[in-house]
Formats: sequence, structure tokens, C-alpha cells
Amino acid sequence: MGMPTKLIDEQFASLAADLDIRACKTGMLADAEHVHAVVENLKRVDFGPLTVDPVMIAKGGAALLAADAIKTVRDELLPLATVVTPNLPEAEQLTGQSITSNQAMVKAGHSLQGLGADNVIIKGGHGDNPDLANDFVLLADGTAFWLSAPRIDTVRTHGTGDTLSACITAELAKGRSMAAAIKTAKAYVAGTIQDGIQVGYGHGPLNHWATPSEQVIVHDA
Repeated sequence: MGMPTKLIDEQFASLAADLDIRACKTGMLADAEHVHAVVENLKRVDFGPLTVDPVMIAKGGAALLAADAIKTVRDELLPLATVVTPNLPEAEQLTGQSITSNQAMVKAGHSLQGLGADNVIIKGGHGDNPDLANDFVLLADGTAFWLSAPRIDTVRTHGTGDTLSACITAELAKGRSMAAAIKTAKAYVAGTIQDGIQVGYGHGPLNHWATPSEQVIVHDA
């Protein structure tokens, strides 16, 4: 049994009454009922810029969102997004497009804007480039660029997408521009992977104490 939506309503009301929230994000929302509940609450409050991390598919391929909820995310949540941060499989689910090249990433980015998101970053960690993780960024004003970081041979990558969207949200809360927030987040996540920590023996976590990487390259789309 999932979380009662009444509890979501109460959490939103409590936060709105108690805190001056300057930016917010969504993550794994499980099913259509919970997506809709979050959407309705977001319409009632002003929590600043909204980062939508459309958590649907885990790094290993496991589904994290009920199939019937994908349409709800696409139709109800994306139009509220200041920025949306899908990985490649999630971008494919949202757009209905196969993304197997840089050109396809660009096309998908424009499609996501067409669905209502102001700004888009499509994360390329699932891509087949053996040397670089290439992310495509499309801003609300039409500016587009790529962010590239060297791939690191490690299993310490659990939570990369969550960390990226959280960092973008934190930077927006500071009043930074969207471009600056995204670039900072990419450099930070790259640093957490490069300076990994060993915890256990499985698919391990990032090192959130790491400093941002200086190896991220920004280039025009």
C-alpha cells in the first residue's frame, strides 16, 4: 500500500506554512495517483523553480514508476517544470522516441520543451560513448550546449541522477541562473564519481564530500 495522498497534502501545507521555500524538486513518485496529488499541491503553493527528476527507470533497468503514471507525468507534471532532468531511457519514455545518437538527444530535448518543460537536461550516462558521458542541455531561451565528462571505471555511481537534480535545485535556490546551476551540478556529480569512496562491495554510493571536477567540458550544440 502506498503513502496516502492525504499525507502528501498535509506535508505540503505544513511546509508552506513553516518555511520560505525558494526552489523544489520531485523524484520517484511511484504511480499516477501520487503524481497527480503532487501536481495539485504544486499548483496551490509557490515553492520557486521546480526541478522535475522523472524517476522511471533505474540504472540497472528496473522500472521505478508504474506504466500508467508515465502519461500523468507527461501531461500534468512536465508543464510545471522549470527544468526536467531525464536519463536516456526516461527521455525515450516521455517522448516516445528512440535516442541512439547525439542528434536524437537534441530532437528529444526539443520535444520535452514542447511538452511544457522550460529547460531540459538529458543525461547521457546510459549512452554508448566509451570515453565520455555527454549531457545535452536546452534552455528556455533556445540556447543549447553539451556538458561532457570523462567516464570513470567504477561501480560507485548510485544516486547520480538524484544528486544532479538536487544540486540544480540548490543552486537555483541561491538565485543562480539555470545555465550556471546545471554546469555546477554536472561538475559536482563528476567530482563525486572521480573521488569515490568504498562502502560495501556492491553498486556503491557517490562521495558527496568531493570537490567539483575540473574536467567537465562545455561545448556548443
